[in-house]
Amino acid sequence: MKTASKIKEVVKKKVSKKISDKKINQLLTEKMARLQTMDVKKPSKAVLTQSKKVKAKQVKEEIEMGLDTMNIEKSMTDVIVRDFDNRDGNDSLLTIELNELFKNGDERKVTKVKKWVKTRLQTLIKNPSVQDRLLGEKVKEQQITVKKVTKPMVENAEGIYLDNFNESDLGQFKTIRISKVKEELTIAEELLKWMRSKKSEGLFTGDKTQVKDIDCYDLEAVIAIAESIKKNGL
Repeated sequence: MKTASKIKEVVKKKVSKKISDKKINQLLTEKMARLQTMDVKKPSKAVLTQSKKVKAKQVKEEIEMGLDTMNIEKSMTDVIVRDFDNRDGNDSLLTIELNELFKNGDERKVTKVKKWVKTRLQTLIKNPSVQDRLLGEKVKEQQITVKKVTKPMVENAEGIYLDNFNESDLGQFKTIRISKVKEELTIAEELLKWMRSKKSEGLFTGDKTQVKDIDCYDLEAVIAIAESIKKNGL
């Protein structure tokens, strides 16, 4: 596209010297508008491209790599299970090594290990056959994994974590057991749970550590709602 200064020079050559600068600016504006209209292109549609064909040799190599990976993961699973079986409380050789790597390893390696823990290690441990081997008959009630300890685990307000952690464990990898059993709540507990879900509307003003603190619940508001329904209907 021509620049404004060049267009202005062209316009000046084509018009009489008696034409005012105001008229020239007007002509310039009109010219620019026409050029901009001409330059507007419709969004191009996505075009499917044909990928480069692979060779039979490459396919065979991928299959072999897949078989090697399967054997490697089988060996990893065996080591993980035996390590878990011989853990000391919530610590195992695996968690100790992970904590050491995250503390003293270089940034690049830590990034890779973090991805491996999330995408491979935890996935292997989550496998039903591994859970069966680690938990036995308790597998219907519990699940086990390796994770960094977080504040909700320390507070354990909902009581779903079956191990006790404290502030010194924060950020450390530990073996963690989680309850899968959902306790049946009483009507009162269901009501309080609903009120917590309406925190943004002011029915609950506490945090996760105060779920049992009745002073954090606006019961008067709930009573007023119930009385209004009783008197006026919905």
